[in-house]
Amino acid sequence: MNRIKEELAQRDRIRQQVLQIRNTGETNMFDVENVKRLAYYYNCHDLIKYLNTDRAGYIKLILTGKFN
Repeated sequence: MNRIKEELAQRDRIRQQVLQIRNTGETNMFDVENVKRLAYYYNCHDLIKYLNTDRAGYIKLILTGKFN
């Protein structure tokens, strides 16, 4: 049960971090390398980990708002 709660909390953090980067207006969200750079700058560590492990999932997230 705790593992599920942690997974849901992590997904919520990633979603919030994507919105944080998007709201800066500094990059096209499809420019993954630049999104990573901004994520380092804004200390979005969950997003960085997600980008490194599931790039296709990130694209689906920004297109649909849903995780893989």
